[in-house]
Amino acid sequence: MNVFSVVNQIMNKETVLPAIQRDFVWEESKIEKLMDSIMRGYPIGIVLMWETYENIQFRYFDSDYLAGNRPTFHNNDDNRRLRIVLDGQQRLQSLYLALYGKYNGKNLYFDLLSGLDNDNSSDEKYHFYFLSDEDAANWNNKYLDSYKEHNQDEFGEDELMYVVSVKELFTKTSTEKIQLRKQISKSFSLSETSEERLETNISRFDESLSKDENILKSSIVDENIASTSPSRKSESDVLEIFVRINRQGTPLSRSDLIFSMLKLNWKDSSSAIPEFVDSINKGNSFNFDIDFLIRCLFSVSDLGAKYDLDLLRKQKNLKLIKNNFSKCCDSIKALVDFIQNECWCSSSKIIGGHNTLVPFVYYLFHLPKHNIPNSEIDNVRKSIFLFAFSKTLSRYADSRIKKFVEQALKPLLLKQDYSFPYAQTIYWIKYWDRINGINEDLLQKNPLLAMNLVQNRSGASAHLPSNSSELDHIFPKSELRKNNFDEAKVNHFANLWLLSKGKNQNKYNQHPKKYFEDVSGNILKNAYIDSTLFDYRKYYKFLDARTNRIIAYIKKKIGYSDLDFDGV
Repeated sequence: MNVFSVVNQIMNKETVLPAIQRDFVWEESKIEKLMDSIMRGYPIGIVLMWETYENIQFRYFDSDYLAGNRPTFHNNDDNRRLRIVLDGQQRLQSLYLALYGKYNGKNLYFDLLSGLDNDNSSDEKYHFYFLSDEDAANWNNKYLDSYKEHNQDEFGEDELMYVVSVKELFTKTSTEKIQLRKQISKSFSLSETSEERLETNISRFDESLSKDENILKSSIVDENIASTSPSRKSESDVLEIFVRINRQGTPLSRSDLIFSMLKLNWKDSSSAIPEFVDSINKGNSFNFDIDFLIRCLFSVSDLGAKYDLDLLRKQKNLKLIKNNFSKCCDSIKALVDFIQNECWCSSSKIIGGHNTLVPFVYYLFHLPKHNIPNSEIDNVRKSIFLFAFSKTLSRYADSRIKKFVEQALKPLLLKQDYSFPYAQTIYWIKYWDRINGINEDLLQKNPLLAMNLVQNRSGASAHLPSNSSELDHIFPKSELRKNNFDEAKVNHFANLWLLSKGKNQNKYNQHPKKYFEDVSGNILKNAYIDSTLFDYRKYYKFLDARTNRIIAYIKKKIGYSDLDFDGV
């Protein structure tokens, strides 16, 4: 089977993608390199398909790919024959976009004057580019104008370039290809060698795609077997094939495979899950993903926090996740509202990652109407910040989240005791991270969170990239290192503050006295920066003073007591 045949089946909607497949992820450069491989006659692998008449959920290949678009799913209600792609989706989607479609509004162009041999065989020999039609025309005009300004002898073969749309080249007749070759040859007054390369490239392009049977191989499960034959594979068989193929390497993550299993057994999940993820990310910078939602679904269903594919081989577990989906989503919504309103944060980055939040989703899942009792608001807030500062749940998440849920939360919730186990939170971070109070060690684990609190920031993304906040060293780290200061003190949180990216890029290694001379005194005061200590000889004194002030401020802001850690 040649490339042209497979792509035509895609265009005719005979070859489709099952809902269990993940989204298209290849970047432009990878597609361009794929086309280089085809032009060289390199095999690009085997595509595995399943020929079926089942009423399976599927989607068509994108002919106009736009990053961020969600696919539309269909059911095979009329039981027509379909070829479902089980392995090779990324390559086939890339070929379809290259030959017939667009990638983010751009067409694929082929440089017909490329193809020169080079010393490094890993470098691309045949050059392809995704370009707008306007950019392609400008490129060609630029190279033609440049050629005309120089004598032919001064213009090397490797400097020649002329791009043509792959889509256009692929549909040209033989006569039109001859005319194109003559036009390019005349425009550049090509040498005999260059003209031969041009002619070879045009011929090779056609042969590689429509004649060479060895570049792309296919294996089709149940090919030409009657629709009523008992020997045909079931959906369960095909899912098992899909899982085993993807377990042999690492093309799909565990959560990808779990999502695939959910989609096959719960058709609405193919749209419901990504739609929820899109909606929950509006108005904040938490950037939740499907991985986080799946981990929460496992947790609230008492299946642990590990992406355990084997658990979904049991229908009762699939049913449990499906039944808990809506309630779990509402719990996540309630938690996002709480963190934004009561914890002043709008980004998972500053609170140690998504895993920090999973136990709190579990807690809210079991509360009536997902409302935290007024008496527990302080305990929940303080617990969130303890996990956020320590990043305890960011490491060994599978086991730590499960243990905290099963040992600290579940026993209380089973008794309909809705108090949050703040003392248990303290115990866990003392046990796992040897943290013994709201102190220097704790804040040093998450300086980004500390500075956001001190400077009253939420961590939300900036609309203008140059306004995005970055952690900046008050005393430049390069100068501190030159003066042989302890590395731990160089990157101490008390030597950091949040500065916009644009200003940080222009700061260089200025002495703090110089840089801060035009910074408002109120800004310095509110960030606990004492300008009277802007002296490298007083650096340790500066750190000690600011550390104590920051710790005192955070204790007061969040509501910690010096007695919280006593006796735990």
